[in-house]
Amino acid sequence: MKRLNKLLPALAVLSMAVFPSCAGVTHQGGTGIDKLVYKPINTELPKTKRVKLSNGMIVRLLPDHELPLFNIHAIIGTGSRWEPAEKTGLASITGATIRSGGTMTRPPDELDETLEHVAASVETSIGSEYGTASLSVLSRDIDIGLELFADVLRNPAFEKSRFELARAQALDGIRKKNDNPTGIASRELNKIVYKGTPYGREATVETVKSITREDAIAFHKKYFVPQNIMLGVTGDFNEKEILAKLNDTFKGFSGPDPDFPRVKKAQKDETGGVYLAKKDILQSVIRMGHLSIKRTDPDYYAMRVMNSILGGSGFSSRLVRKVRTDYGLAYSVWSYHFGGRMEFGNYILGTETKSASTAQAIGLILDEARRIRDEKVTEEELNLAKDTIVNSFIFIFDSPNRIMDQLMTVDYYDYPEGYLENYRDNIIAVTVDDVQRVARKYLKPDQLKIVVVGDPEKFDRSLEEFGPVELIELRD
Repeated sequence: MKRLNKLLPALAVLSMAVFPSCAGVTHQGGTGIDKLVYKPINTELPKTKRVKLSNGMIVRLLPDHELPLFNIHAIIGTGSRWEPAEKTGLASITGATIRSGGTMTRPPDELDETLEHVAASVETSIGSEYGTASLSVLSRDIDIGLELFADVLRNPAFEKSRFELARAQALDGIRKKNDNPTGIASRELNKIVYKGTPYGREATVETVKSITREDAIAFHKKYFVPQNIMLGVTGDFNEKEILAKLNDTFKGFSGPDPDFPRVKKAQKDETGGVYLAKKDILQSVIRMGHLSIKRTDPDYYAMRVMNSILGGSGFSSRLVRKVRTDYGLAYSVWSYHFGGRMEFGNYILGTETKSASTAQAIGLILDEARRIRDEKVTEEELNLAKDTIVNSFIFIFDSPNRIMDQLMTVDYYDYPEGYLENYRDNIIAVTVDDVQRVARKYLKPDQLKIVVVGDPEKFDRSLEEFGPVELIELRD
């Protein structure tokens, strides 16, 4: 120990050189670890400039001259929630081939080679509620980087062979989807919870085969218009110069406002249910859940704290202590609360256990879900949960790119002013009474949809003790 204490000052200096984030650590007297003093972490969000280009495109600017890098992140107002039900999978395939299919002036191979030559990257994708496009390039190559980025956004060619490859890859994924028991459980629960909405749909062989190159071209043309695109620019650049370059690069880029189709909303179902997907495996995969609240709901913060205590904080959570530590039934057991954005969120609980303890594991999880409603949590549990959430909050702002992503998300979903700045204070304000109140209001054990993937011949007890069992037919 004496030898270690003599080395500590030198190690502290070394850590500052190797890990710049440790530069706030100083050493005050003595040689013990307890003498290390840390500067308070700066959690103040940097200010960004928000401007509108001449074509209506919104841009946020966050200069960072630490490295000679330049980055653009775009959010596009599109997503699978707006694709036709009979062509489920169209948004994802379109998002992939906007980039991979080359442009009108640059075939795919030429685009790939040009990007590789300047060590640049351009990527595109489309998810359920928005699309993304990104550019990463050395700051010395901003001009060519911007040219390539804009060309991909504005003029994708959807080259036929690349389009067919993307569609073939989607079909291959569908054919393999039932190979993964955890994927089956999560997918089937999502279909049940969001039944009748785009969030509950899944691509099938039939829907993907019906998607044509012309469908992708039309989908892109409809949504990729300047007034439907936001840009976040970070890195080593001059603000005045980059705004001039952006205006010039996107000059002439225009299009009509997208006509967004009406989307059916999810309906909260007050009935529970048990759904069994038979599969000859040695363990059971268990997922249970129901709809929850949106992220803008004032109770969202108390729900985050409640979830952390129940099953969202790893080894300190109640579910882990009960199912894993006390009974040894599972390696992993958890709960997850997702605050919805455009649609209701969901509350999910899950585990994997040996077949012979399937019903026992389900019963223990339900018992803990009821207990957090019936009994108040302790102050110790409350404080640990709040500290965990507050202390982890800083890590979503550990780089300019991640800061920009958060700010753009707030813009895109039109969150209330001060949403990010007040987030930690709203978590800190949660009380023991708040936790019980939201647990009683939003966590409904008797309304959980319980999905089990496994071999019922090996279960310890019949799943009918949790309600009528409906069989899930696994099909391509």
